[in-house]
Amino acid sequence: MFDILIKLLKKHNKCTHKNALLHSEQGYCPDCGQYLVKSYYLLRCSCCGVKREAKVVFGEILPKDNFCTNCGCEDYYIEKIDKINFIDANYAIYLKEPVFNENKNLNYSTFVWSENANKIKFLPGAFS
Repeated sequence: MFDILIKLLKKHNKCTHKNALLHSEQGYCPDCGQYLVKSYYLLRCSCCGVKREAKVVFGEILPKDNFCTNCGCEDYYIEKIDKINFIDANYAIYLKEPVFNENKNLNYSTFVWSENANKIKFLPGAFS
């Protein structure tokens, strides 16, 4: 019970991106400014491979039913798919996942010059 309460409190402090990616596959969240991509997932039975209905609980994809309706197996696996098609529409779950840029703290330099008749001179303050 205590773990569930801690998860709820942590979840409450983070941006849920509810206003982001309403009509697109990728973009920036208007609430927190983080770059997001829609990712689609299917939940399948480990024994027979049949698609199972899924739900998202605290950011985790879990099956709606405890057991597969086709073979009775409890085990499942999650398959990531690139695009959703019409057949998978009832079973697919999508998550808005943040994209982290590894080169976020790079220092970029801008070079500016002006050309005179015979020489090139660099303007002061053009280097960072």
